Amino acid sequence: MKLYQALTQVTLNTNLVNDLPDFQITPILSQPLNFSPTQLYHYIDAVLKSGSRHDENNLLYVTDAIFITENYHFQQTEFAVSAESFEDRITLARKIVADLNRHVSVNLDLTHHVFQLIFVD
Repeated sequence: MKLYQALTQVTLNTNLVNDLPDFQITPILSQPLNFSPTQLYHYIDAVLKSGSRHDENNLLYVTDAIFITENYHFQQTEFAVSAESFEDRITLARKIVADLNRHVSVNLDLTHHVFQLIFVD
């Protein structure tokens, strides 16, 4: 699955893992992300309707950097506020798309309360 799917579709007792305060999100990867999983989750939360099927959401917000640059309100998330120029917004949007479209496997360690994102790099 892709990272944006893992962040929006994996639930535990009907709660998204990012919404569970006692769970830690741990990425396991060889190539670093541009943004933390929590930052990416907040971005997705700002642009996609929670609980919606894929055909009900505008997935251009996770797959198309130009669409993001033209349509995203960059003041919605802390990590995007600093992108003031058009070039900064394009760069940020490309990084968002690159991160959200990486392939991952998900492991829920219920004993240690860890949500592992295992990246296939």
